Amino acid sequence: MAEVKLINVSKIYEGGNKAVKEVNIEIREKEFVVLVGPSGCGKSTTLRMIAGLEEISEGELFIDGKLVNDVSPKDRDIAMVFQNYALYPHMTVYDNMAFGLKLRKFSKQEIKERVLNAAKILGIEEYLDRKPKALSGGQRQRVAVGRAIVRKPKVFLFDEPLSNLDAKLRVQMRTEISRLHRNLSATMIYVTHDQTEAMTMGDRIVIMKDGVVHQVDTPLNLYNNPVNKFVAGFIGSPSMNFVDGTLLSENGSILFKSLGGELNLNLNNTLKAKVAHLTGKEITLGIRPENIHTSNSGGTSDYQSVKTILDVVEPMGNEIFIYFNLDQNQVTARIGAATKPEPGSEVSLYFDSGKLHFFDKETGLAIN
Repeated sequence: MAEVKLINVSKIYEGGNKAVKEVNIEIREKEFVVLVGPSGCGKSTTLRMIAGLEEISEGELFIDGKLVNDVSPKDRDIAMVFQNYALYPHMTVYDNMAFGLKLRKFSKQEIKERVLNAAKILGIEEYLDRKPKALSGGQRQRVAVGRAIVRKPKVFLFDEPLSNLDAKLRVQMRTEISRLHRNLSATMIYVTHDQTEAMTMGDRIVIMKDGVVHQVDTPLNLYNNPVNKFVAGFIGSPSMNFVDGTLLSENGSILFKSLGGELNLNLNNTLKAKVAHLTGKEITLGIRPENIHTSNSGGTSDYQSVKTILDVVEPMGNEIFIYFNLDQNQVTARIGAATKPEPGSEVSLYFDSGKLHFFDKETGLAIN
């Protein structure tokens, strides 16, 4: 296995369109790193530059300490799993998995051992004599992964490999790829637009937007300490709620007052110290749906109440999503299923002021 290092890597297309802008990422040996972001953010282009399928316009790419900007894809010792499987329809599963090894002049015995071992790992031994058209989507994806495994590459690259599968199969394949990473102790780089995949699979996550890397961190740190409003809103489902307002100093207390005056929160001592220098300024408050409650069960002063009329109630089985309007912003709360509020009813909701996030209204940067 090998480390991968991108230093100021950019991709510029004809006409000056800069699809990827000065990306700096260091992927450690045996690490599972996920590139995630909305469509068009540059994550797949970045992966294709690592694979050698896209030319690097600016910057340097190192694999296992070797500069590979001008090294052809076949000589980079990487294996890529594509979204559309890219299997040869006229070949059996065995031949699809063996094809790359045959081109590299491996012996028949070595090819057989590698293919059978990969098939065993992926549970597709009984399908080796079948052709791709006789397989389900999940089985085809396993074959595509198996074709990568037999190569024993330094780096595995995955380009949205689960997007063509149904929800149940995606969850199953997600766990299988994570298990595969542990068993192979492999360096893996995985691209997805699905933040749930990113959060559940990655050792670290690279958040991208408009060709720019916004944050590289562990899933937990991304969730708890987003560097800006975009990252905060992208990570978490349902996404973080945002309300614009002003910080006011009154009688030794610091209050957050929303612009429409509907939300008035008294900040705890930790937050007071954090934002005291911003009193009198407009900022953006962020709070996650799971930090809005229907009762102050702990009886603490950190829970600030607001009365509101529920707009929509969505039962999800083990929990309920409720939606309401606050200063012309739709706000979502995630509450336990034991509470059964009705749409149109007036309820008191409690904001955990110890779990608030604050962002600069102009730049979107987190206020730390």
